[in-house]
Amino acid sequence: MIDEIKAKTNSSVRLICETLQLPRSSYYHAAEPTRTTLDDQSLGKLIEEIFKRHRRRYGHRRIWEELSDEGKVCALARVRRIMQERGLKAIQPKSFAPTTSDGRADKPSPNLLGEKGLPSAPDQAWAGDITHIPSSNGWLYLAVVIDLFSRRVIGWCLADHMRSSLVTSALDQAISTRGSRTVET
Repeated sequence: MIDEIKAKTNSSVRLICETLQLPRSSYYHAAEPTRTTLDDQSLGKLIEEIFKRHRRRYGHRRIWEELSDEGKVCALARVRRIMQERGLKAIQPKSFAPTTSDGRADKPSPNLLGEKGLPSAPDQAWAGDITHIPSSNGWLYLAVVIDLFSRRVIGWCLADHMRSSLVTSALDQAISTRGSRTVET
């Protein structure tokens, strides 16, 4: 602002500062960037590089850790401040919970075994189910087949997908576990 007034009026910095009731030292101090300002600019470039390298997924904590790994020591609050000043905001991952049903709870399948009661011998009735399990490599899906008489798991399959082969593999294992016994359908 003082530079603009000086250019328009050809007045001295001293006269302008006296008129605005500002100390001259503040003008000269603001005219030159401080060491902290220069350090923030270079650190900001590093922060932006890390931020872009990780496709906007890293927040101030992860960036601060990566800067520490690279030997650049600074405060966590400083990294957060510089990111805010530059408008760098990490993308928050959306929470994902897979579903194992078609979502039609209003029309459940009829219970065909409810009228017959519990089985009186093995291999009269089998039941199966699918569930999802979170893991470090993503979601895993588990299909199991149990004998309703013994309530023993007789077949299972674990996979990273929920295609029909997951269920058929569990059923194939149940059939091979029970040998040549026949299954009533």
